[in-house]
Amino acid sequence: MILLAKIGVGLMGTAVVGGAMLCSEGFMTIKVHEKRANGTNISLILPAAIVPATLAVIPNNHLAQASEQLQPYMPLFDAALPALEECPDGVLVEVADPHEHVLIRKDGGSVDLDVNDSDEIVHVSIPLRAALSTLHEIAANGQI
Repeated sequence: MILLAKIGVGLMGTAVVGGAMLCSEGFMTIKVHEKRANGTNISLILPAAIVPATLAVIPNNHLAQASEQLQPYMPLFDAALPALEECPDGVLVEVADPHEHVLIRKDGGSVDLDVNDSDEIVHVSIPLRAALSTLHEIAANGQI
């Protein structure tokens, strides 16, 4: 009976540590609402750590061009994204015209992108830490 309890505690501890690691970079939010009748409504909340892990299994030759184009700008991203994380929350870019509205803002440790046009409403929120680790993963994995 004690052996069974120890096994249970070990499994529970492994699940807790695994869950903490998976959520360590925050969560991405993706919402899409089509404005037409019977339009699609999608709402996803995903651990941001999934993106770099997913990139790790993509064959390097599929990321080679993106990696090559990204590498010269990595020092810029390495400086800008941590600095952006320290900045106060607020609007970074806002574009409005009669048919669409685009808003990019910093909210906490995330960058939010909202697009509202005549066909759909799209909201994407990406944690800055996850964005930086994803960029590093693409830059590294594309090297053949």
